[in-house]
Amino acid sequence: MMQTDVKSAHLTASGTAFNGRTRLKSVSYRGNASDGFVKFRDGGSTGPVLCELDVGTSDSFTIYVLIPGEGIVFQTSLYVDLSNVNAATVFYG
Repeated sequence: MMQTDVKSAHLTASGTAFNGRTRLKSVSYRGNASDGFVKFRDGGSTGPVLCELDVGTSDSFTIYVLIPGEGIVFQTSLYVDLSNVNAATVFYG
């Protein structure tokens, strides 16, 4: 089994977490007072959505999601699209 170093990126607004081929391993995020989402796109803000997580109305707790298996492959870049999310930390490698 091949192992890679796991890195992280913290975002408070939509943006590129990593520019290049990588795998999304997990994410931790905190919503705010309105429903929202976290979308993970390959290749930038208009790239295909490879994973989408709904965010409920609460800023008092943090959600942690572990991606099963080897994670989700992003061929070009890992772009995180945040809507009504205070912050997100993505783990990739």
